[in-house]
Amino acid sequence: MRGVERVFHRAQVHPRPVLTPEMPWEAGGFTCSVIYDETECVFKMWYLTGLPSGRNVTCYAVSEDGIAWRRPSLGLVEYQGSKANNIVIGPEYHEGLDHYESVLKDSLESDPARRYKALGWSSYDWDGPLAGIYTAVSPDGLHWTHTPEPVFRYHPRPGTKDLGPVGDAHCLMIDTLQRRYVAFLRHLPHRGISFSDDFARWTQPETFMWALNHQQELYNNSGFVYGDQYLGLLSVFDLDPKRHDINCWLISSRNGRDWERSPAPAPIIGCGEVGEWNRFMSWNGGSPPVRIGDRLYFYFRGSARRHGPYEGPDNTDAPVCVGLATLRLDGFASLDASFDGGEVVTTPWRIEGGELLLNAKCDFGEIRVELMDEADHPLAGYTLGDCLPLRADSTALQVRWKEHSDLAGAAGKTVRLRFVLKNARLYSYRCSK
Repeated sequence: MRGVERVFHRAQVHPRPVLTPEMPWEAGGFTCSVIYDETECVFKMWYLTGLPSGRNVTCYAVSEDGIAWRRPSLGLVEYQGSKANNIVIGPEYHEGLDHYESVLKDSLESDPARRYKALGWSSYDWDGPLAGIYTAVSPDGLHWTHTPEPVFRYHPRPGTKDLGPVGDAHCLMIDTLQRRYVAFLRHLPHRGISFSDDFARWTQPETFMWALNHQQELYNNSGFVYGDQYLGLLSVFDLDPKRHDINCWLISSRNGRDWERSPAPAPIIGCGEVGEWNRFMSWNGGSPPVRIGDRLYFYFRGSARRHGPYEGPDNTDAPVCVGLATLRLDGFASLDASFDGGEVVTTPWRIEGGELLLNAKCDFGEIRVELMDEADHPLAGYTLGDCLPLRADSTALQVRWKEHSDLAGAAGKTVRLRFVLKNARLYSYRCSK
């Protein structure tokens, strides 16, 4: 790279939460998992809330646009003498001390009865062997079958093969690249990870990400497949009494096991300013982002109150709500160059043909692309002078040369791409047939 700067970008938080406690059975704070069901063409959300009694239930909501949500009357669970509610997991399980933070539809599953999968914590039997992380499966996301005992235990039994110890904050990733399931778990104050090939047998959790100091707790994290690698959100709890807040930071992995924090100077989803609904807490939801057109929708939890225990004066009893933050497709980071110009040369890779597409903003500048061989010699017909300058803002800008509209003329060759930018921002590139 020469004359370019790597810039990390923050997601844009919707000015108001998309779901707030409104119903009589929504007295407690929320968790959230959101998917877009392409089969049914609808957004689906599963969220935890608390009854006035202090017990927990899991509820279900749907949306056509991902912003305005409605609570269908499901008739599944009785509350105060009526089943006219949207509760899918009632308080009868473990005396209502469960909370399922991740609910996902599984594209890997061949058994229709196990199409939906969930990961959840129970503080039932707090001092005994039944507190811990349970799993559940469902054919439709509404009717659930739970494991009779925790998969990961808060108190592993001595002399057994129990997995643990783990705490409450957790998240499930369905790894479609390696066809496995990944559980992100609480190794207070660090984060643990476990793997399964069948959603039944899991590996012993291992710490994979550590808090940097005693004033920091890695509260939770998510992970998701993105292209041929993995990204995720890490919820960092700053215990400094002058801040005492939770923000979401970007993390990444090449293999799904070894993760690292991005060097971004600011969180990807941060707490709001004074007067905003997520003033002191913004932490990850239990699902990957949803792609809608050229935007990524991140659903997260936030609040204007501080996470306890907090003894300072600047606090409130504001509820925990579900929020939405959006980001340009591939917009996590970009390589930026001003008018004096900059360039980026890739490592060598084998061209298979197809169109070269850029995700870039160069509507008030330009980008040109050159193909070079492994000795850095330009390929005939694909030189910088042959390239038609790109001057637009799009997630799919097609690169063309005077005599070539695609990469067919370089198919089978190992090349480097040379990007030359002027007042431009390059987010990503890809070959598409």
